[in-house]
Amino acid sequence: MKEIIFVAYDTLCSLRLPEPVHGGSDKLLDQARTLALKVQNTLNMYDPQSELSRLCSSYTPGKKEKVSKMLWEFVKLNLKFSQQTEGSFDFTVGPLMKLWDFAAEKPQRPSAEKLREAAGRVGYGRVHVDLELPEVWFDAPGMVLDPGASGKGYALEVVCDFLRERGVEDAVLDFGGNLFAIGGKRKGDGRKRPWRAAVRSPNRGEILGTVELYNRGIGTSSWYEHGFEMDGTVYYHLLDPATGLPQRTDISSVSILSSSALYTDLMSTAFFIMGFEQGCKLAERIKNQESVDLDYVVLKSDGEIEASEGAHFKNSVVDH
Repeated sequence: MKEIIFVAYDTLCSLRLPEPVHGGSDKLLDQARTLALKVQNTLNMYDPQSELSRLCSSYTPGKKEKVSKMLWEFVKLNLKFSQQTEGSFDFTVGPLMKLWDFAAEKPQRPSAEKLREAAGRVGYGRVHVDLELPEVWFDAPGMVLDPGASGKGYALEVVCDFLRERGVEDAVLDFGGNLFAIGGKRKGDGRKRPWRAAVRSPNRGEILGTVELYNRGIGTSSWYEHGFEMDGTVYYHLLDPATGLPQRTDISSVSILSSSALYTDLMSTAFFIMGFEQGCKLAERIKNQESVDLDYVVLKSDGEIEASEGAHFKNSVVDH
């Protein structure tokens, strides 16, 4: 397979296509990378020149702002999911994420006063989107949209759609551990079978097992991704929008499998924050409402592993 590797979303990304591909693998890979970088450049909340940052820094409360089709679609999708989770997932947590600054060399726990101030600028109900025109508006000042829990999934979805529209039947995309397999892996006789992907443990270097991917993706949320320890307490990046503090649940990690690359990202965050019981209920509800398949592999805090039947989870080695 032909492969291209690049850095985006503060992580290593790769795209792999079989040969030959109509129109040329190299050309398609380059176009797909350009598209992935366009998504990053549109949605990066830490780049003051991104469209998302410029919108959040210059809007007037109550006034409609014209945006690109890409940003409009992103806001619509995130707003809808925030509504579906009743705020357990909230893409307006940007003020809190910037306050914690988990990517800093020496992150610190914010003061209670600063947390209250930042939390006061969080709330998806203050964001509105026109369903016909590419316009959005906010009811309150100082809001910051955070693409951290959905940006990679959205980028994967956009790039997968691009490749499929150009006739690609098989491909493997990896955006910093968010994986999606278009089609499957061809065997020597020309037949295809699912790819196998590893499900990581929060204990670095360990693997819980493997799952099968065929026109499916997988995304994982856990406390180990971004966090720090201070005075004997571990603080991680999955925050409760209501308090601005890391959410404590009965889950150590959750991996979501879906035919929608976007929902692997959205659901893994929401499932983790909501905990096992409510996360399972949400998965079933979204599965019925959106007509997408959703399966999960959950490592509970007590060490027990729970996997839905459709995940085809196995305690086996990875087959790349």
